[in-house]
Amino acid sequence: MSFATQFILSAVCLLVAVRLWLRKRTNIPRVGGPGPHGYIWTALRSVFDCNSVVEEGCRQFDGKPFVLPTLGGDMVVLGPDNVELLRKSDDSVFNAPERAQQLFQINLQFGDFASNPYHLETILRSDLTKALKSLTPDLLEEAQLAIPETLGMKGSESVTVPLFDTMVNLLGRVSNRAMIGLPGCRDQRFLKQQVKLATTVISLAQFLNWFPEFLKPVIYKIVSLFIGGTRAVVPLLTPHLQSRIDYAQQDNPQTITDILLKFTPEEDIVNPERLAVRVAHLNMASIHTSAIFTTHALFELALFTPAQMKEIRDEITAAIDEEGGVCNKNAVGKMYKLDSLLKEIGRWHPLFAVGMSRVTLSDAVIADGTVIPKGSVVAIAPKVVHYSPEIYDHPEDFDPFRFSKMRQSAGGNESKHAFTALSSDYLLFGTGRVLHPTRLCVLADIMMKETCMSWKILCRSEDQSYLGRDTSELRCFLSTRQGRETEGDAFQPLHHSQSFREVDLHSEEMLSVWGFCRL
Repeated sequence: MSFATQFILSAVCLLVAVRLWLRKRTNIPRVGGPGPHGYIWTALRSVFDCNSVVEEGCRQFDGKPFVLPTLGGDMVVLGPDNVELLRKSDDSVFNAPERAQQLFQINLQFGDFASNPYHLETILRSDLTKALKSLTPDLLEEAQLAIPETLGMKGSESVTVPLFDTMVNLLGRVSNRAMIGLPGCRDQRFLKQQVKLATTVISLAQFLNWFPEFLKPVIYKIVSLFIGGTRAVVPLLTPHLQSRIDYAQQDNPQTITDILLKFTPEEDIVNPERLAVRVAHLNMASIHTSAIFTTHALFELALFTPAQMKEIRDEITAAIDEEGGVCNKNAVGKMYKLDSLLKEIGRWHPLFAVGMSRVTLSDAVIADGTVIPKGSVVAIAPKVVHYSPEIYDHPEDFDPFRFSKMRQSAGGNESKHAFTALSSDYLLFGTGRVLHPTRLCVLADIMMKETCMSWKILCRSEDQSYLGRDTSELRCFLSTRQGRETEGDAFQPLHHSQSFREVDLHSEEMLSVWGFCRL
């Protein structure tokens, strides 16, 4: 082991030891081995395999609260019977904004939004949902142009790509067609920095949370010299925002920025660099989450049987035909099976090992009578809810049409099973007043629609398994833009002997090879 490696490990262990010394003492049991060594080892495990540590705690304590040690401090993981408690909280006891600031280090990476988070308020307004109806054709047009360009086809009939990285770049462009419009969404210099910001903000925030408060600003300045951060995005984004300000037709908005300008203070209009920071913040949240969903969705589509794929494609074709051959938001809203696939992905693949995190502003009593001390961080493990047999039939099975079937039997209340519906049984977007997932849903639906109807997808698993499921019978699908079957067998089994360049994906436990073939 080199001296540098020894130094880093020693520094990390020292940080954990300091956390152990300063931690709040409670009567709540802790996951992991006993004593200081058990605490340090569990905190290190939480960095590299948090899912396993959380699952271990959930099994060990059977829904009761337990302490999860992390390098950023202790976290109390609550049982599923506390979901409603957090949902109904008005931030006076279980505070979400304060926790978001801690978790993502917003003040350091973006600035102080707490006093006037008008850009977040805008996303919560119904104006945005209405505007997406007119933006959907633009998003589809951009997806149709961006997919072959991002894949780098250059006249060839097939290409192999690292899927997650490709989806991040692709969605950065498509998403910004709605956010800032043309020509900004095709500005490669801006997109490169915005995508870099989207993929580094969360990991950088986690890294910063390892250190005491007084060290965080210094460390952030040093790290941002290498990764760029917000300061690299703002100068490239500002000219495009200035063009939207000059356009100033807010009564006929063509982008999300046009809507945002309705609520932007005068000082941010005069100094568009301030507005650019907020737009970069919105972009970050949209791009990264959409890329995760699209990546999972494409892998799941590659595991579809021919019958399942035909159901998806027939529904897409019928929805567009009902709208006179136009793929608008109404058409996307009728793609129930596609919507169900995305929602099932959110159930099966939660974004985080723990979510809905809050910080307690005073001592708090939870459902079983346990007292959580003031200043504690509490959270809930989504998998405990999503995999509960009391909520979902056969939760251990991935059923892409689970929620579309639930819609059919809902009897007039089918909207509660939509991807964008918020409930205590589905914790992907948290509960309570959160950023509305409509934009994510439309982006993901459009990307899936375009992929299903236009591309042949090839993927191979090195060990012939994907998250525990056998992939020895992996199949690819093939169709045209018009949705008509091509001559011959449209569903050809993928032979594992085919040669593909192996790549590492950003997402854990995913297939490592991905190919697109154009017709």
